[in-house]
Amino acid sequence: MCARASSVLISSVAAGTLEHVLRRDRLIVAIALAALTVGSWMWMLLPDPEVAGSAGARLMPCCGASFLAVFAMWVVMMAAMMIPSAAPMVLAHAGIVRRRVALGSPYIPSSLFLAGYLVAWSAFSAVAAVAHWLLYQLSLLDHHTLSISPWAGAAVLLAAGLFQLTPAKDACLSKCRAPLGYFLTEWRDGNTGAIAMGLRHGLFCIGCCSLLMAVLFSVGVMNVLWGVVITAFVAVEKIVPWKRAVVWSGAAACLASAAALAYRALDIQ
Repeated sequence: MCARASSVLISSVAAGTLEHVLRRDRLIVAIALAALTVGSWMWMLLPDPEVAGSAGARLMPCCGASFLAVFAMWVVMMAAMMIPSAAPMVLAHAGIVRRRVALGSPYIPSSLFLAGYLVAWSAFSAVAAVAHWLLYQLSLLDHHTLSISPWAGAAVLLAAGLFQLTPAKDACLSKCRAPLGYFLTEWRDGNTGAIAMGLRHGLFCIGCCSLLMAVLFSVGVMNVLWGVVITAFVAVEKIVPWKRAVVWSGAAACLASAAALAYRALDIQ
């Protein structure tokens, strides 16, 4: 009898704790996302304690070192740049889970959705790291600016600008701009379902933003200013209501930058 009473009490406490957590779900998720973002940027920008007197030293050794170091750098950089724009989707997942739990469904952590999303971007990071490492080893990536040649950079910017205007960009971006619509059509139950939804959303996001990330090879992979600009643009592109104006302004900026780099290449010659 005592054992049964204890079990009921434990269940009651657990249910109360879960209810308490769910009432603050979006705040908790928002704080966690902010912490991950800040932590990723700090890891990239703060000096390495093992290398005295060099700001950003965590980044620099990887650029000509092992592939694993380059890959780790890209994973952290993509997390820092993409988590802010994924925040509305993760928060929407948390809100849906809360409502489903109230109707008797099991609790599914939104961290699983985020994990699936980051797995997709880790796969992109692997591809970017291969390109980065090979370009560096072949001396096609400038060892000081960590950028490709002006002509190649102009070509990447031109491709990114033109892609902004394509139906493929619009289709992928539409999936990223409507969290409730996405979950309405893509919802899957269970823990594996949450991971699968995050992975699928990450693939749409890669389709939408991969060429914008490739712009880093044109302006300098470790260029913090451009990293912040691209991060902000990707977030604005997914959040503000004026989708066409934002997308077209991004296209214009890429095309203008491509022209500037091409002019610079001609001037060098």
